[in-house]
Amino acid sequence: MTHNYAPSTRARIADLNIGMRVETGTYSCLTYHHQDQWEVFNYFGCIKITNLFCEWITDNTGAGTLFQFNYTTVLPAAVGPFPMGAVSASVAALVAGSRVVMLGGAVATAHGLTVATGGYSDVAVTPTILGGDGHTGTIGILTTTADSTGGTARCVLTYVPMSDGAYVTGNALPV
Repeated sequence: MTHNYAPSTRARIADLNIGMRVETGTYSCLTYHHQDQWEVFNYFGCIKITNLFCEWITDNTGAGTLFQFNYTTVLPAAVGPFPMGAVSASVAALVAGSRVVMLGGAVATAHGLTVATGGYSDVAVTPTILGGDGHTGTIGILTTTADSTGGTARCVLTYVPMSDGAYVTGNALPV
């Protein structure tokens, strides 16, 4: 016996189990993994992050690029950026489908890299609470040590709102 669910039902089940989803869209690693900071998401209110990762759409190239997620608070006071974990191992040779994942838990925990074959994440994520009632801010990416020389990626965030009206928007980073 086969049970089929309408697309809207499937989407609602996903929202209830993994949280709301927002992403940047595909962008050029050559442009944005260039030893600097880029704001990829805006958050409003208090949210529980259930997953935050950067996924390579095409093979990444470079020489030892390190990757880190961080956050900045705009309201109630402008502060940051603050790390959301320690920098990852080198992302220079990641293949399409590979991910850098913010693991949550202790801030000193390094971001996890998925297996180099792509398309499989073998790391567990601890949910993280960000913001507060009336807070606004950004989540950014910082790359260091070396530039990526090619490839494309996108950042994905799943979250659950924890204060009235809380939400997240993605910033489009053009290819």
